Amino acid sequence: MKKYAKFLSLMIAIGLSLTACRKDGKDAWPVSEDAPFGLWIQVGSWPNSNYYVLKVDDLSQGETKLQKNGIDVTQKLNNAVISKGEFYYYYNSSEGRLGKYKMENGAVKAIKEIPFSHLASLAGHTWIDDYTLVMIGNNASGNGINTVVVNTADLSVTTGTISNLPERPDNYNKYLVGGDLQYKDGKLFFSVNMQNTSIYQIYPRLYTLAVSYPGFAVTAVSTDERSVGVGSTSGYYATSFVDANGDMYFLTSWNLVWNTDGTRAPKGIYRIKKGEDTLDEDYYINVLTETGKEAAAGLFMNLGNGKAILKVQEIEGYANTKYSYTVIDLAAGKEVRKLTEVPISGSGERTVYVENGKAYIVALSGTGTDYVWVYDSITDKVSQGLKIQGGYNSFSRIDKIR
Repeated sequence: MKKYAKFLSLMIAIGLSLTACRKDGKDAWPVSEDAPFGLWIQVGSWPNSNYYVLKVDDLSQGETKLQKNGIDVTQKLNNAVISKGEFYYYYNSSEGRLGKYKMENGAVKAIKEIPFSHLASLAGHTWIDDYTLVMIGNNASGNGINTVVVNTADLSVTTGTISNLPERPDNYNKYLVGGDLQYKDGKLFFSVNMQNTSIYQIYPRLYTLAVSYPGFAVTAVSTDERSVGVGSTSGYYATSFVDANGDMYFLTSWNLVWNTDGTRAPKGIYRIKKGEDTLDEDYYINVLTETGKEAAAGLFMNLGNGKAILKVQEIEGYANTKYSYTVIDLAAGKEVRKLTEVPISGSGERTVYVENGKAYIVALSGTGTDYVWVYDSITDKVSQGLKIQGGYNSFSRIDKIR
């Protein structure tokens, strides 16, 4: 009888403690170890930033907070990771290390790490299949583009370089490599610009390359002069995709100065159709002209159902600090509508996760209490989802980790 009373008292105490933490907000909110989502949160400002991964059971409802829940990954990772299933892959160029990691028992666990320095930095990545990761980036001098094929099962790597690159004009000494890399029709596709690093100006022409795989030789080059930016670095950002029809779309979001008068190139959306190796000459969206706002540096995602979600700036130029979202009809090349139900928010990189036609958007208010907003592209409705509390500076990304 005494044993039963002890057991009953213990169960009541546990129940009360769980109830209390849900009401007063002083303790950790219960989250299962196998929670399917990872919300990346940044505390502090670069270069003194700490990164935490907050496991989340459901993005569409409930509440959570950073304190006592976030996993500090700062010593091993930052928000430029590549996510696939429960694993993260991270190239630390400053320390010459490539690693495979997972979140386990409240910490980041290194599955395997290897010395690696073949890329000056990661520009773009794409998946050939579930276990074959391709990464590209400049060589050490910037006058070539190196490649890495990673077998993620054992983290073995095969390094190489891309041949038959288009020649650089005089005085343009570096390839600016796009993060818009995609695998389509058995080939790799991405864009480059030619950069004069002494005056930080790019040549006024966009080059989009079709590259053989696994040979890594350029087989086709198409050019355009309406926009010359490339896709922002893919670890941090998402600027391209291949849709259900097999067509590739990409955003030229890294738009540097392209004229002697100091003006920056416009940000635009391009398409390469299924079965084609070159740009669709009849397809181009000038984001500013179409939406009235400048595209943000690096969030353009496939929603499915012929639509995409695009992050835009509230004011033009580098001084902007506020962002909103809009929906694009891909076939028509037109803005469908602005997501005005989602509050205008602060900075962040991959602040959207898309699944089954729904966009989960985490919006930074600066008040210490924020929400994930859910846009359903089928019903065209926005609803308020997960509530988030805690002392943080920004949200970096949302990943599916289970």
